[in-house]
Amino acid sequence: MRRLCVLIAAVLGVSLASACSSSAPPTAADFCQTLAQQKAKYLSTYGQASGTNPLEDLVEAISAIGQWVPIFEALQQNSPPSIEPQVANIVNALKEEQQEAGNASSNPLSAIFSSLMTGIESSGSWQQVSEYAAANCGSAGVQD
Repeated sequence: MRRLCVLIAAVLGVSLASACSSSAPPTAADFCQTLAQQKAKYLSTYGQASGTNPLEDLVEAISAIGQWVPIFEALQQNSPPSIEPQVANIVNALKEEQQEAGNASSNPLSAIFSSLMTGIESSGSWQQVSEYAAANCGSAGVQD
């Protein structure tokens, strides 16, 4: 009898632990909140050109591109299952483009072609994420 009680307690404990540890998937509201936060953070850092130093503006614009991966990784973590694969595709494409940019000095023509192909392959995902944001987040998520 004691073994049965221990077994039941163990089964209940495992069941409760697994039920508590599994959280609901992100919602459209989670996606929109993350998008708004990431957009505000990005714009506060890179939103305004100096207007006085074009070279500085160019360097800042190039460094801004490097921030896109963490932005979309945060967005991916808070994407509902219906849009998460498209956001994941964007993250992968951005990472590939960063890697290709690093290899550009050794073979610039190949890097340009590879970057072009990555952009073409991910364009559908960019479009779907943009449409999802417009439909679920309104103008706050897409553009000012």
